[in-house]
Amino acid sequence: MNQAAVKAYFEDPRVIAYYAAAVKGSGLWLSEEKIFRRIFHPRQELLELGCGVGRIAVGLYEMGFTNLMATDLCPRMVRECRRVLGLLQYEIPTQVVDATRIPFPDNSYDGVIFGFNGLMQIPGAVARQQAVREVFRVLRPGHFFVFTTHDRDHYKFKDYWKKEALRWRKGEHQTGLLEFGDMYNDTDLGKLFIHVPNMQEIIALLKGAGFLVESNVLRSKLANEPLKVREFADDCRFWIALKPS
Repeated sequence: MNQAAVKAYFEDPRVIAYYAAAVKGSGLWLSEEKIFRRIFHPRQELLELGCGVGRIAVGLYEMGFTNLMATDLCPRMVRECRRVLGLLQYEIPTQVVDATRIPFPDNSYDGVIFGFNGLMQIPGAVARQQAVREVFRVLRPGHFFVFTTHDRDHYKFKDYWKKEALRWRKGEHQTGLLEFGDMYNDTDLGKLFIHVPNMQEIIALLKGAGFLVESNVLRSKLANEPLKVREFADDCRFWIALKPS
């Protein structure tokens, strides 16, 4: 599993169309809006990593957050994001950015967002740690990093991960996976990679970069999302991390 395989999925025209439909289809989640209103101020400069076609960026802009930089690893996603923003006449700058090598100076932003489990679609623990260190570097002290993950300890999936742990112990796990928690499965839109962590893993990831864990909460505990949101994305865990002053 490598970055090229991840990019191949997200550069597929079917996937891009799916994400484009979500801009106005599911739109900004109620849970996202609650968190963004609590930890960010409309005048702050915010960086979004893994913006896709702009679902979160558009939602933030419509909430009055206009100092945004929307970025994604995939050039085709960024091009489609620019097209959508142009149709809406929303002035949001966009850029192709690898989250493990963010091309902005230290202490550049008042907030960083990595939505829809994007951080967990970076293959390899070392690369994810590098991405979190990069977020820490470009974030101003006293400000927040918010992102989501799936939760390996979620009661709905405990049986799957118990069986998967046994496969790893026997050496019978899917070839190409880098570590326990990785998934690379067929979907209606192609083969999708994601890493599913437990809470201890994320706490260690954040603390290893210098963050303080401000809070974490399952989306389902935070808001009763509309059906379109629940169809677009499974339940996930929000993480809010603070860069100490």
